[in-house]
Amino acid sequence: MSYIDWEARAKSRRIENKALKKRVKELASSRDLWKSKYIENKEILITTRKKVDSVKKNIQRILNI
Repeated sequence: MSYIDWEARAKSRRIENKALKKRVKELASSRDLWKSKYIENKEILITTRKKVDSVKKNIQRILNI
């Protein structure tokens, strides 16, 4: 039977878990940032489409006169 250094394995696993938790936090914050940018751009797109639609209606109204 081979000798296994449980203490060293536990320490290395703890360090690895800490690093992974830190990475998860970074990913979550990055995701939230991109999500907020997407929502902001989507709102701008919606308002721009509404403006374009109103301009098209005005053009049609002018052409019909």
